Amino acid sequence: MQVYEIHKYKGESFMYIVARTNKHSEEYVKGDVDRMNSMLTPEMKSDGIRYAFALGTIESMNKRTGERSRKKDRQSESTSGALLA
Repeated sequence: MQVYEIHKYKGESFMYIVARTNKHSEEYVKGDVDRMNSMLTPEMKSDGIRYAFALGTIESMNKRTGERSRKKDRQSESTSGALLA
């Protein structure tokens, strides 16, 4: 199964993944990228900010979701411990 992503760049430097989906078509996601780029202010454009379409994989999608869940678990554990102390 194919996963489509929207990446944010500043100049040639990758910043982060803005969105990821396997529920919409490639054309739909590319249209979103075009709309997002058209909404950038002149200042953002002069700073080199841009959005780009990228292909992802289900494996990377699952891996990143798992990492996010583990991070939330660690945060809730440390918060719980702080309340008990």
